[in-house]
This record gives sequence, C-alpha cells and structure tokens, in this order.
Amino acid sequence: MIEYDTFIYLDVYRTGSTHLLRLMEQIHPAPPLKSFRHASLTKGLPLGFTAKPVITTVRNPWDWYVSLWAYGCDGHSAVRRHLSSVFKGRELETLYDKAEAEASFRRWLAAVHDPAILNAAMKEHLPQSGLAGAIGLYTYRFQRVTTRYPKLLLRWPFIRSPGGALPYHRLMKAYGTVLRNETLSQDFTAFVARHPSGFHPEAAAMIAAADARPANASGRSLPGYRSYYREADAALVASRDRFFIDAFGYAF
Repeated sequence: MIEYDTFIYLDVYRTGSTHLLRLMEQIHPAPPLKSFRHASLTKGLPLGFTAKPVITTVRNPWDWYVSLWAYGCDGHSAVRRHLSSVFKGRELETLYDKAEAEASFRRWLAAVHDPAILNAAMKEHLPQSGLAGAIGLYTYRFQRVTTRYPKLLLRWPFIRSPGGALPYHRLMKAYGTVLRNETLSQDFTAFVARHPSGFHPEAAAMIAAADARPANASGRSLPGYRSYYREADAALVASRDRFFIDAFGYAF
C-alpha cells in the first residue's frame, strides 16, 4: 500500500503500478506518507480502515500471466526467483525461453497453476494458506494486496474454490475504486477529476502525455496475449482465475 496525503493506492504486481507510481511523482508533488510495495492496506494501517479514498489496479488475467512470464524472461520477477528453487539450470530456462515463446509460456503457465510446484517454490504465506489448489496465482496475489488482514484471513476454508474468491472479496476488499490496466489513463484521469486535492493543475494533460511512454513494460515476442494460448490453456485460466470474470467481467 502506498499512502499519500489525500488517497491510498494498493499496487497489485503487473497491473500498471510502476507506470502509475512514476506518473505520481510528476502530478502529485507531495511524496508518500507510507510505502509498502505490493502489500495490503492493513500492512500500513493495522486497524484496516481509512477515510481516504483507496484505489487499486486490475488487469485481464490472460494478459497478466503473459506479462508476468515475459517479465521473467527479461531476468526479472519474484516468481522466477521462487521457481528457481524447484527448477534448475536448463530446466528453468525452458520455462523462460522467448525463442520458443508459445511452448515455453505454456510450460510455465502449467507450472504456476500446479499446487505442488507452488507449495514447494513459494516461501511466504501461500503454502501455509492452503490456497494453492483452490485459486490461481493471480487471484491469490490480487486478494493478498486488495483485501484486509490477508495474512490472517486469506486462507482455506474461507476460500475453498475459484468460485469462493468473489464472496470473500466482497466481504474483505479494502478499496473503493478500481482502475483497469486496459483503460488506465482514462480511469486515473477520472479519479483525479473527482479528487483533485494535492494533484498538479495540469494533471490530466500530464497523464495523457505519459500514456505514450509506459514504465516497466514487459517485452513480448508474439503479437497480443491471445497468441500464447491454446484452448486448454485459456480454459485453465478461466477456471482457476474465474474471480476476474465474475468480479470485473473479463473475457479471453
């Protein structure tokens, strides 16, 4: 959670958060009061409630997985570091091989949806939560940042299946406004218009100008996220991460 003087941003990994935070440095002169990257509201505010507007960002789940994979291909990503404890040498490289992008991505996608692999690779909370077999990695990560008290409550049996993620989220979510990665500039501009305090008078124009140079974009070798998927791969995400279909109406 990133707390500013007039609002709070819950920055979910690979949803445009780096671009948004760099933009904030230009259009919101006052620095953050607190900064816990990719953490929940209750990391910085233990009581879990605030009078300030709280925003978060979300992304199409099929696109999110491609972005996370491509970011790992560039040598980044905490997930790649976690997987390196399970997959060694050439075995790990086959999961992040841009030269064989389609096959490599599909191997990787199967790995990050395998409960046994996730429980062996991930070190903090996910194995202990009992959720590796219940929901997809993106659903888990989104809930971990955007709900209250995730270390305590984001666990089996409060979520028992992909379908259980939505009612849990409705009960525990900590934000009021969601900005979609696909329309990030428009959504953020609308938020600034509703809550102008603290922002630069020319914030709207500055957001539009920054839209042409997004930060931290992952390099991809295929055109469009759909190019990476076969029908079975797309169905895997639709099943394990159906939360994003139910909550935000995303479709492949």
